[in-house]
Amino acid sequence: MAYIAAMDIFILCIETSGPQCTVAIGLNGDCISEVQSSGQWQHSQYLTIYIQEVLAEANISIHQLSAVAISGGPGSYTGLRVGAASAKGICYAKEIPLISVDTLKVIAYPQVDRLDDNHKVILSTIDARRDEVYYNIYNEQLESQVQTTSHIVTTDSFSDVITEGVIICGDGADKIQEIMSSSLSNDSIILSTLPAAINMAQLSHESYQEKKYEDIAYYNPFYMKPPNITTRKKPLF
Repeated sequence: MAYIAAMDIFILCIETSGPQCTVAIGLNGDCISEVQSSGQWQHSQYLTIYIQEVLAEANISIHQLSAVAISGGPGSYTGLRVGAASAKGICYAKEIPLISVDTLKVIAYPQVDRLDDNHKVILSTIDARRDEVYYNIYNEQLESQVQTTSHIVTTDSFSDVITEGVIICGDGADKIQEIMSSSLSNDSIILSTLPAAINMAQLSHESYQEKKYEDIAYYNPFYMKPPNITTRKKPLF
């Protein structure tokens, strides 16, 4: 086994809020192993396998984890539940902290380096069906400028943001571009992206250093909305 410094912080990062299941190991804020599903909505089928794979690739055992970080939502109700259940189970068994990272911040994180004089904020989005998105707005310090909320997109949406120059990312970006094509400036950057565990490594490490832990017994992801459950219209018999 590779030499491990006494102060090394290994964090298992789990992202199941969207259609892809991704898992990573962060070492002192850097991602050292990652696996991502090739299909969609396969979280319950592959999450445990992926956890084993990233631990093996990082050449560590589950006993060496310092914490588990979960992408905390908003997002898929079922996906978030699967991720949270696995994360809490590991934290209980190994008596290590649970860290929750805002999913919209995970989406925005890799875009910070793109900010410049013409693109001053990041509009991070999640597709919420029909013409609706979940969103937040982040500055160059990745500080949220509004409270995460849902919004039905119209041609006049986000008018105070797009006048300053904007990077729009997340899987709601294409929807915004389609509906707001006449309103967006020519230099707007549109990036249809999904949240990924690799982008949780630094964010979760910062939370670990600041001891921003969740109460494992009472933690629930930020679902934003209740599950989309339909009732059967025809009788069974």
